[in-house]
Amino acid sequence: MDTLTHGLTGWLIAKSVPTEKWGGEAKAAAVLGSVLPDFDQIVSLFGNEFFIRFHRGISHSFVGVLISSILVAALFHRFGRWKNMAGLFLLVLTGQLSHIALDLLNAYGTQIFQPFSDARISLDLLFVVDLAFSAIIIAGLWFSRFRPRPAPARIAFAVLSIYVGFAATLHYRAEATVAEAAKRDGVRVAHVWALPRLDMVTVSPEALLTSQAFASTDTCRGYVSSGRDGITFPLPVGPLAWNGFVDDGKRWLRAEVNPVGGTFEWKDQVPHGQDVPGLTAVRQLADVKTYLWFARFPSVETIHAGADNVFIFSDLRYAGMAGRRPFMLRIVSSPGRTLRADWSGKE
Repeated sequence: MDTLTHGLTGWLIAKSVPTEKWGGEAKAAAVLGSVLPDFDQIVSLFGNEFFIRFHRGISHSFVGVLISSILVAALFHRFGRWKNMAGLFLLVLTGQLSHIALDLLNAYGTQIFQPFSDARISLDLLFVVDLAFSAIIIAGLWFSRFRPRPAPARIAFAVLSIYVGFAATLHYRAEATVAEAAKRDGVRVAHVWALPRLDMVTVSPEALLTSQAFASTDTCRGYVSSGRDGITFPLPVGPLAWNGFVDDGKRWLRAEVNPVGGTFEWKDQVPHGQDVPGLTAVRQLADVKTYLWFARFPSVETIHAGADNVFIFSDLRYAGMAGRRPFMLRIVSSPGRTLRADWSGKE
C-alpha cells in the first residue's frame, strides 16, 4: 500500500484503543510504527537494482519489526512522558504489523521471513493504491472526531475486513474464470494466477480540455495515454479489474478479467524469460539474477543492433499499464566490452 494509507491506518489503530490520557504519544507511536518499514526506500539512492533487492526486505519481516519496535518504544519511553514500555511497544509493533498486512494484500511481494528466507510473499488481493480502501480508513477517522470512543475506528476495521473478504471472493472468481477460459481454448494449464490490475477509464473528447489539465499532474503523469476516443486515466478504486495469468509449461499467457461483469480477453503470450535462448552470457550478471528473482512472470525481448545484442527484461505482471513499463532492465552485450545494465526503463 502507499505510505499515506499506512500512516492513516496507524492513526486509526491509535483511535481504536482506549489511551485517552496519553493519546498524543499513543498516536505518534502507532503512526510511526505504521510507516516505519518504508524507511527502507532510502536504498533507492543506490539504484534500482538495490531498491528491488532490499525494498520490502528485512524492515518488512517479522524479525525486523520485532527488533525495531523494541528500539522505537525504548526511545519513546526514554524521552516521552508515557512510561508504559509494554504499551508503547505494543502500539509500535501493531502499527508495523498493520504495514506488513497491507503490503501483503498486493502483488509486489514482501520478504516477511527475512533473514531466514528471501521468498516474496503476496496475497494478490488489492492493487497497491486503492482509493476505496483508503476512504474507509478516512471515514473511520472522520467519525472518530464526533465520537471520541474506540467504536468508530473499530467499525472501520470491521468494514475493511469485509472489503478484503470481498476482494478475496473476486480473486477466487477471477482465477476460476481464467482456468475455465484456458480449458475452453485448449491451453495447457500448469498453474493459474489472478492479480489485481490498475483499472483505467477513458474520458470522452467533450471533457478533453479538463482531462489534459488533470493529466499534467504528477499523480497521473506516466499512467495517462491519449487516443481517438479521449484520454485514458488510472482508476484505482476497488478490486474490479484483474490480470489473469496461465503458465502452460513454456509460456506465460495474460488475460484481462472482470469477475463482476464476466468479461475476459486474452492479451499477451510470451516465452518464459528464464528459458529464452542466448541468455547464457548474461545470466550470471548480478542485475539479471536480481531481476529473475524479483519478476513473477519474466519475459525477455532480444534485439540485434549492429554488433550489439540487447536483452530487455520485463515482468508481465506490469503489462497493460498505459504509458508505463516499470521495473524494466536492459542488458547490452557488445563484442569486447563489459556487459552494461540499464534500469532506466527506456527501450
